[in-house]
Amino acid sequence: MFPIRETNEPADGARYPRRGTPRPCRAVLAFAAWLILSASALAVAQEPDLAPFSFCELCGLPPVERGANENFPGASLLPQSARELSLEEFAPEEFTFDEPPTVRGTDLSVLAVYPYRGRVFGYGLGSWGTQDAQGSSYDRRGFDVGSYGGALGQDWTLTEYFLWGYGVQTTQTNVDSKSASFYDASVDSLAGFLRMSVFGALWHIDLLYGGSRNWERQTRLSTGAQNKFNTTQWFFESEFGARYDKGYTRIEPRANFRVLSLVEPARAEYFITGNSRPEEFSKSSYRMKLGSRFSWEYATALGVTKPYITCDWSHEFGNRAIYTINDQAPVPVAYRYGSHKMQRDKLMLGAGLDYALRDTFDVYFHYDAEIAAEYANHLFFAGFNKKF
Repeated sequence: MFPIRETNEPADGARYPRRGTPRPCRAVLAFAAWLILSASALAVAQEPDLAPFSFCELCGLPPVERGANENFPGASLLPQSARELSLEEFAPEEFTFDEPPTVRGTDLSVLAVYPYRGRVFGYGLGSWGTQDAQGSSYDRRGFDVGSYGGALGQDWTLTEYFLWGYGVQTTQTNVDSKSASFYDASVDSLAGFLRMSVFGALWHIDLLYGGSRNWERQTRLSTGAQNKFNTTQWFFESEFGARYDKGYTRIEPRANFRVLSLVEPARAEYFITGNSRPEEFSKSSYRMKLGSRFSWEYATALGVTKPYITCDWSHEFGNRAIYTINDQAPVPVAYRYGSHKMQRDKLMLGAGLDYALRDTFDVYFHYDAEIAAEYANHLFFAGFNKKF
């Protein structure tokens, strides 16, 4: 439900658990290494005929090939063969590993990963979709819809297993009729939301609650007459997910449930019902979504790249007259159009890329497609996380 899942993980980094030498021992080991090097230098100075030896030979490690992995800080101390070396070869004997990991020469998991205490996040989105005709009447001949906008927010990790935050999103949505005798509409939306996550090493629970004020304008194509009104939407979304890691591959099955309520004044029905008596509309959508995310990780000199794909199926239990766009974004935009009704079942396919720059900055890109009978929608989503 939220981008960059790694930011919702335990303090020591759920994906990259802390390995190697604990921080308090590093100063002691560094001081011991300095003493050894100093003693070696004195020995060489006093015995000119003594053959020089390297620090790696002194520690019983393979010879160092200087210049290897120069872009990685400290990587010049790693031999090129370090791609398959176990961390136990680099650790003191008194430290043991239950499952000795295999590391690459530029794998960031050899470094300690520390949790952030706060984060500023932002994202932009753009989407478009189309609804085919569902009948011959003028109010069921289909429409095209497009939306764009963005959001800013902030969140904090209060404990190793708890995160909360808030954000504000603004969007503009345009609905264009495929019938010259019906109307076009535009919806300007301002939403606020609160989020909370509780998580462990192999699971997470995300909660999202918010509301939106929408300013809608309808324009009759045949006469130019306009109708303006405000609508209100409230939503609550929860997601439970698990995680399974195998090497550099991660599988995350998830179950998501959302309740969304849309309230429109009586005059909103004027263009929809024609000459019939307008009534206030207040209905709710109850959507369930089941699916999974599949991702792979690749370390670089600057961070970790994670391409991924998603596959979800959703079912609507509530009112089908409520359409939502930007469904895969944190805050959707709800609207109605004529007598059209959304299909109850939809298939959602997606692909994206997360890039984490060490433990300070993340960027991500995502594409989603929603497919149903007579309906399709495409969403592009890009954002950043700045940790402090």
